[in-house]
Amino acid sequence: MDSVPNLHAVLMIADDAAFPRDLVGRWQRERVVPGFTVMSTELFHGGSAGSFDLAILGPVDQRRLVSALKTIDGGMHPVLCVLENASQIQAVRAQHPRVLVVPQHEGWLDSVVLLGTECLRRVDLTRRVQRAEQAVNAHAGHAALGKFMLENRHDLNNLLTSVMGNAELLKIDSGGFSDLARDQVETIHASALLMYELMQRFSSIAVGVPPAGEKLSQHETNEPSQLTAPGS
Repeated sequence: MDSVPNLHAVLMIADDAAFPRDLVGRWQRERVVPGFTVMSTELFHGGSAGSFDLAILGPVDQRRLVSALKTIDGGMHPVLCVLENASQIQAVRAQHPRVLVVPQHEGWLDSVVLLGTECLRRVDLTRRVQRAEQAVNAHAGHAALGKFMLENRHDLNNLLTSVMGNAELLKIDSGGFSDLARDQVETIHASALLMYELMQRFSSIAVGVPPAGEKLSQHETNEPSQLTAPGS
């Protein structure tokens, strides 16, 4: 037997001590055993149970049956209710159609374990589906961003070329600038070169070509392009 108490959490509510003892004992014969939290209706107050994947309601005080069912049937987790009274079974099925009712006849332990195991498998499947949907949504956002970049990369490159060209012209004719102004021009030019390199890498990825791992050389970053200053 592989006991995995932290894999799933099962809340068991019963006022008969024999019910959780017999059910846990039967479940421990299975390959995978969830973790159990056992409470009486006197101790159970909804939020006091913490988070759980499956709720099982056994024999309880008749006066507290309605309130207990109302509380545990309000979440997203599956609920099993084990009842022996035919009138109770009919009433619960009518008022709580989402609750899975198991008559407490001979062999009820096997029925509850089998049905509970299937409920926990459904919980796992639901979580996997939710994670897959989240991944799809994340990928859709990335795809939309990539599409936007692809559609606008030529315009971005043209804008960057204009910024770099004007920055280089200013560098050539910066003799009359203050030290602060020259530093600002250098910063603009260096930033434009970095942005241009990023766009080149993006374009390489877009066409399936591995981006170059080398940055522009010091010679390339220091030399102006083949633009000429007006009047030179």
